This record gives sequence, C-alpha cells and structure tokens, in this order.
Amino acid sequence: MTRETTAAPRPEEQTIDLRNPAIAAVLAWLLPGAGHFYQRRYFKAAVFGLSVWTLLVVGLAMGSYRAPSPVGDGSESLFFARSVYCSWRPGDRRLAFIPQSFVGVMAIPSLMQAQKPRDADGSFWSAAFAPPRVPSESSTRPNQPTSNDVAANLHSWLDLSVLYTITAGLLNLLAIFDAIAGPTITREVYEEEEKKRKNVQKKASDSAR
Repeated sequence: MTRETTAAPRPEEQTIDLRNPAIAAVLAWLLPGAGHFYQRRYFKAAVFGLSVWTLLVVGLAMGSYRAPSPVGDGSESLFFARSVYCSWRPGDRRLAFIPQSFVGVMAIPSLMQAQKPRDADGSFWSAAFAPPRVPSESSTRPNQPTSNDVAANLHSWLDLSVLYTITAGLLNLLAIFDAIAGPTITREVYEEEEKKRKNVQKKASDSAR
C-alpha cells in the first residue's frame, strides 16, 4: 500500500490572503507597517514598521533645530523637519521630496504647507515641513528661514537628515509594493518542492515492491 502524495502547488497557487490590496497599499503609505498589519502579516508589519519608522524618526530629528521665536518674546521655537518639504518654485525644485513622499506622514503635511506657504509665527505648524523662504517672499514670509539659514543651523546634519528620510521613503515604497502584490514565490522554490515530492513518491514505490 502506497501513501498518496500530492503535487507541490505551483508558484501561482501559493498565495496568501491580502484582503483588499488597495486599502493595504494606502495604509502602508500613510503609516509604515499599517498595511501589513491590516493584512494580518504581523511579522512583516513589524519588520517594515520598525525599519521605516527608525529611519524616519532619526532623520526628522536630525533635520530639526531650535531658534529664537519669530514673535520676539525671548522664547524658542522648534523648526521641525526642515529637510522635508515640497517645493517646485524656480530656484528651489525639491527633487528629494519625490522619494520622501512615499511616506504619507511626511507627504501630507509637506503638501499642505506647499499649498499655502505661511510665515513663521512661533507655532509648531508654522515651522514644521514648511518650505524655506525665497527672495520673492521677503515681504510675505520674513520670519521663515532661507535655505542658507537652515543649512547654517543644521550643518552636516542636514545632509544626513535628507539621506535618512529618502531611504525611509524608498524602503516604504517596497513595503507598498509587497502589500499590493504579496510575496513572490520563485521558480527555484517550486522546483525544489517538486524534487522533494518525487523523492517521496520514489521511496514509497520502492517500499511497496
């Protein structure tokens, strides 16, 4: 009597429940790790979430500094995430924002600030993710720092901050793709499983003789 063996599932048959991939992709973009958590792929949620959030938090921290408040009351204001902003103005086309935008928590406030650039008034949201002042805005945004002011305050931390936040965005882009398409089962994996199945069948056949 031989044991029944079943063929190894082909690569296209080895699937997991991705639930709604569109919702998972949006969640993965908005909050790194959330898309995989929605799909109940908790290990990948932890790996992607921890990796992206670590790069993100460190990068945003390195791109922030404290300076005297624009209102002139002797206090200090936090100029937060000055390495992350959206701008397509002449002389300030922010190409680094393209990979940074793959993380929604960076993209959304940056886009909001870019839609209606405002002057710094000492509040957190007037200085966070805001594009720097360009010469044409000297009268409308006099309290916002220029790019040179930001670079002078952050020194070499500015470049590191840009690098970290870009890396976080690109890594989260991979997470978004994985949330949409799921894991890829390679042909090599399938062939290995098929080889094991044939060996089991051969041993069962030999033992039956």
